[in-house]
Amino acid sequence: MLRNKSYIDFYLSLYIRKPVEDPAVTNILRIGFYQIMYMDSIPPYAAIDVSVEMAKKSRNTKASGFVNAVLRNVLREKGRGIRLPGEGKKGAADRIEYLSVKYSYEKWMAAFFEKNYGADTAENIMAAGNVKPPLFLRVNTIKTGAGETAAELKKSGVETSPVKYLKNCLLVEKGDPVRTQAHDEGWFYVQDLASQLLGSFVNAKKAEAIIDIGSAPGGKAACFAMDSGGKAGIAAVEPNENRLKVMERNFVRLGIKDVEFIRHDATVDIPAFHDRADKVVVDAPCSALGVMRRHPEKKWCLTEAELKEFPKLQTAILNTVKNWVKKGGWLFYSTCTINPDENEKLLEKFMAKNDNFKLFDITDGSAKMKPYRRGKYFVSLPGNRDNMDGFFMGMMKRVK
Repeated sequence: MLRNKSYIDFYLSLYIRKPVEDPAVTNILRIGFYQIMYMDSIPPYAAIDVSVEMAKKSRNTKASGFVNAVLRNVLREKGRGIRLPGEGKKGAADRIEYLSVKYSYEKWMAAFFEKNYGADTAENIMAAGNVKPPLFLRVNTIKTGAGETAAELKKSGVETSPVKYLKNCLLVEKGDPVRTQAHDEGWFYVQDLASQLLGSFVNAKKAEAIIDIGSAPGGKAACFAMDSGGKAGIAAVEPNENRLKVMERNFVRLGIKDVEFIRHDATVDIPAFHDRADKVVVDAPCSALGVMRRHPEKKWCLTEAELKEFPKLQTAILNTVKNWVKKGGWLFYSTCTINPDENEKLLEKFMAKNDNFKLFDITDGSAKMKPYRRGKYFVSLPGNRDNMDGFFMGMMKRVK
């Protein structure tokens, strides 16, 4: 329902003479509409009956008859063609209104995507943001291998397929891997393909000192521990105590012991870390425009004004942790947004003020990564070839 809220609201407005003031009734109508129009597993009349019962239990008990009438009209005319606002018109404002209703995004967000990526790509981004996301697993190579994990999951009715260019990654085709003995024994953890690629780009090695900023829920730090065979010195920095506890529990399940957990705000310096790290990985707090298919509530919670606030925080973090990278070391920066001001533009400003850092191609010229290479950055837009999250990555070396 959250993914399609604007479309649902427009459709419902065709059957409602004046706006519904009670938000509880509005949500009952939305949920009932979604069940009728999108869910084959629920008989339409059952959806209506349940919606009516919900209305009877709401603050506005008299709304039950209204809910019944509206949803029965929706069912009666199900399948009829409707013309969306702005549909077929050539004006820029009309197109934005049409896209915002068709794909259910705030108007400012639809305009933002068009401004930065062009009309066709913007529409692809919005359409992809409404699709149920895939489930990728990162195999715990401390305990097992990809083949063994796939075979064990199959015994529990979970079907997977390998991701060809990432040997320890599995795509779930069927079933729930979290409800299996393999999960309980720590044979894998859930992590999107884009995040797994970041781990492969960092390429953690034995004896390296690695600081992972914004570490929770711990997928990246776990990857570094696995890739280094438990021989790297890894500090997982996370400001949120609850998320830190979740990460600690995950690591117990995975059997990872060589990671130090530090509760700390990365905008605040730690002098003892100066010139110590071979690699600092910043997974920056961001507007999350690349993962709205996983968090559809972001469509309605994020404001245009907030977009201007994130770069301030991200820059503050970079200006702190840059001091933790030793000469010849690497600074990795990633976000799950596709806002250029939080990504490439931010790094360009950072390097303009810090000439001791030089940008390198994070994909190292890999032919398999060509669709995602933008200059020297990695950029995956929603709706990409491999159905991974929208993601950005950049890699800088401290040269002096």
